[in-house]
Amino acid sequence: MLKNKSAKVPLRTCLVCRRRLAKESLCRLVADDGKLYYDYRFRSPGRGYYICRNGECLTSFLTGKRRFGRLPFGAEALDRESCERLQVECEK
Repeated sequence: MLKNKSAKVPLRTCLVCRRRLAKESLCRLVADDGKLYYDYRFRSPGRGYYICRNGECLTSFLTGKRRFGRLPFGAEALDRESCERLQVECEK
């Protein structure tokens, strides 16, 4: 008899609010060459940083001058295209 194994859901922590949520419910940022990029496919290599999809966390990240968690730089490193995509994603 086969047992039904429940699939484990990967959890990640939001940089801003520090809540642990399912990976799919967060936006992933990847640091590369001193810049941050929005990894909407969750496939880019490198260290990933996660932010909640709610507008409060995104706004706090984009307007904040402080460093978040292990992120080596702030929102100023986020490229323009990624910033626009993140804002659209959080409005959904």
